[in-house]
Amino acid sequence: MAYELFHNKAAKFSSPQLTIRSGRIAFNADAGDILARVGMRFAHLLWDVAACRIAVRPTTKEDDNAFKVSIPKGKRGGTISAQSFLNYIQWRASQPVVIDAQWNEAERLLEAPLPKEHIGTGEKGRDAGRGNERRPGRKAKGP
Repeated sequence: MAYELFHNKAAKFSSPQLTIRSGRIAFNADAGDILARVGMRFAHLLWDVAACRIAVRPTTKEDDNAFKVSIPKGKRGGTISAQSFLNYIQWRASQPVVIDAQWNEAERLLEAPLPKEHIGTGEKGRDAGRGNERRPGRKAKGP
């Protein structure tokens, strides 16, 4: 019997990556290894609107600006529930978006450029640049 080599077509990550989907920012095992090495339990999310870049600043302590990091037991990657942040930057993507990230040792940040086509107007805040127009299907408030 002749054997045939099975070609594994599964994606293998060799560098830190972030995936944004369903209101969460997920990090792969390589990013998780870096973040675990610095003791991350919570994270600050930083936004550079001019460069269209995100940075994850690991922290061990919870504060008013920290996001909880979830890492399933026995796994190396994890997620950050970041819907409020994604609303703030006006994230618009109908499918998951995978982004290469780099560890900045000097600043202790995991940094990643975000695709501009998935970002809102670039103005600060979720509702920046919008008037007080009514959304379809919603009743107007007031008398």
